[in-house]
Amino acid sequence: MSQDDEAARKIRAQKLRAQISKYKKEDEAGEENESNSSEEPESEGHSGMSPREFIHERMRELDKENE
Repeated sequence: MSQDDEAARKIRAQKLRAQISKYKKEDEAGEENESNSSEEPESEGHSGMSPREFIHERMRELDKENE
């Protein structure tokens, strides 16, 4: 009976290893795509602002509209 459990555990471990390696390959491919996209300039709509600067600017715009 313990041999059946051991065999089942080995099969499950093998499946999990295969699944992990598949995810690692996908992740590595995603990192390569991200590194290429980070070299591209930011969108021109934000005038090269950081996200924080954009938020503060947008908050000021909304405050002006509400006055």
